Amino acid sequence: MPGMDVPSLHPWDLSPTEAIALQRQLAARVVREGVLAERNVRFVAGSDVAFDRANRRAAAAVVVLAYPSLDVVEQVTAESAVTFPYVPGLLSFRETPALLPAFQRLRGRPDLLMVDGHGYAHPRRFGFACHLGLLLDIPTVGVAKSRLVGEAGAAGRARGSRADLVDGGEVIGSLLRTRAGVRPVFVSVGHRIGLADAERWVLRCAPSHRLPEPTRLADRLAGEAKRHMLAATIEMIVEQRAGERGRWEWVADEQRAVFRHDLDPMPVHYGCSPELVCPGDGELLDIMLVDARGHEREERLAVRAVDVLEKADGDHKLLAVSADRPEERLDGVRDRIRAWYVAQRKPVTEWKGEARALAFIDECRAYTEREPQ
Repeated sequence: MPGMDVPSLHPWDLSPTEAIALQRQLAARVVREGVLAERNVRFVAGSDVAFDRANRRAAAAVVVLAYPSLDVVEQVTAESAVTFPYVPGLLSFRETPALLPAFQRLRGRPDLLMVDGHGYAHPRRFGFACHLGLLLDIPTVGVAKSRLVGEAGAAGRARGSRADLVDGGEVIGSLLRTRAGVRPVFVSVGHRIGLADAERWVLRCAPSHRLPEPTRLADRLAGEAKRHMLAATIEMIVEQRAGERGRWEWVADEQRAVFRHDLDPMPVHYGCSPELVCPGDGELLDIMLVDARGHEREERLAVRAVDVLEKADGDHKLLAVSADRPEERLDGVRDRIRAWYVAQRKPVTEWKGEARALAFIDECRAYTEREPQ
């Protein structure tokens, strides 16, 4: 099956006031009816997002399960910058842009989507599940762990017990018990499905846990993706800027970068970690930064390692992007960097990939702890 096409429904660079107005406008397009026959559902997807607030970025996850086995058939993640502030009721403008690149990476199109959040059960009747469902044009169900708006009666203690969630005299969702004696979840329509059918699908996909498997596994995957992202994040001090002639080097004892010798301009920013030492040469770990923005010499910033260029002498070089710009394009940059090293007659070998880069960071951490400078 072809990958998912995600249409551009509206711009994302909105103020909170503009986002509220857009929610009211788009709410009229949500379809709150429909029944999905089991025979027509082969794949159910779940999505979730984990945030690194310190670096204003997110790790989004989508998990696709076969139905009715609920076996995982595909899982994808994506990292992106977060530009919209945290505003209750506007979380979709913070989370959806992070999720769309992950959906675009799917090999196929799921038949049903479950979202960790509210849909119609929203002050403006356009929660996260409505927004994502409308954008993807997929039957979507919102499954939330806590209430955003409305009042609900008490659901019975047996699995499948429910109570209406009501706001302003309108049923906007339900309180649904997915496990006997365990706190219920809040279910609401996202798009192209009725509430009763949404509840049935939540129960079908929650055979043994409080949360349905699609969102439970997406939550776990998003957490793993965030931990992976944080493990690849280190501090960098800029020693010289991309295109700048000469070799500058950070001197820790003097807390400044000093000029060492003439050198052809590098195609990327170059610097070092102030905390990690490379086992190959016993000096601060070298980092090459791909960032279209300009940076000042001696500037400190958080970077995210994406690759490592190994050298025969052990003086390996990390390749990184700025932590707040994880989607920075790397088109052709590896070839340009390697060509630069070859031209300087440096003993480079080859790029080893992200997994090796993370392992190399761990080696540097262990060496630094064992051999304090």
